[in-house]
Amino acid sequence: MGVNRFTPIVVLAAWLAVCWAALGPSPASASGSDLAAFDFLFGGTTAKFSGDRRWQPTLWIDGTAGVAGPLHLGGYFQWLGKSWPLEDPGLGGGGMIAIRPNLKKLRITGAFTGGYLKVPLPTHSEGAGTIGALFGLGYSFLDWMGIEARGRWMQYFRMPEGAPSSAWSIEVGLSFFVK
Repeated sequence: MGVNRFTPIVVLAAWLAVCWAALGPSPASASGSDLAAFDFLFGGTTAKFSGDRRWQPTLWIDGTAGVAGPLHLGGYFQWLGKSWPLEDPGLGGGGMIAIRPNLKKLRITGAFTGGYLKVPLPTHSEGAGTIGALFGLGYSFLDWMGIEARGRWMQYFRMPEGAPSSAWSIEVGLSFFVK
């Protein structure tokens, strides 16, 4: 297993540590954070199947609750389709730990995830344990709602020969917050 497989996790961990050190402990950042946040995002996931890159549609729903300043804990649900429009979906979900600081109307999300997903393959769906990391930028156009764009990486474990071992996603959607 090469070091390059885990590079995104190390980079995101360093970023989250810097954000937590800069924004977490101070009372000023706690007043700018949300009590809870809910996200509904739709996008595309790309992964290599037997060396060929394929796009798959994905729907991602998550909810987190603030535990200390911008630190949030929560869970997610994912629906990954074999092709458009979410044909032969693979369903999954899991938990997440996120840093969600708010800078006026700008919303930043960084998170680590872990869970399970049935990955749609050309002939069947294969269940896999997953870990992942995501980074999102959002804009709140109302006090309780905004739009967010995210990039997400996910590692799949115990996949058969020719199946993807990891995937990248780009998603856009709506965020709802409780202050």
